[in-house]
Amino acid sequence: MRRRCFIAAILAASLGPCLPATAAPTAIAADEITALLTGNTIVGTWSGTRYHQYFEANGTTTYIAEGGRSDQGRWRANPDTNEYESWWRSTGWTPYLLVRTDDGGYAWVNGDRYEPFEVRQGKHIDW
Repeated sequence: MRRRCFIAAILAASLGPCLPATAAPTAIAADEITALLTGNTIVGTWSGTRYHQYFEANGTTTYIAEGGRSDQGRWRANPDTNEYESWWRSTGWTPYLLVRTDDGGYAWVNGDRYEPFEVRQGKHIDW
């Protein structure tokens, strides 16, 4: 519970200056994360690098940065913390908060940054 309160405080403090005063991103629950990502591709920018990422129902994921090679990892939604978790050879399991933005879009919380993305139905990882 303390972790969730800490995450909520970080979210409010880090995203508040980035959004209009009336905007309030809302965290997405684990079951919605699963429904949103399973069998779909997200397209966004992570720390300034454009990427596509596809999410298999079996928990594997394929990530490809623009101009780069694809990488395979694992993903899951943790029902205890309502966080998305990804596994990559270089990092192991890492949790991220996923939020719905005030404009109806989605974003990852990456430290003190807000990383928006769009969801595309099906598999679209080619550039």
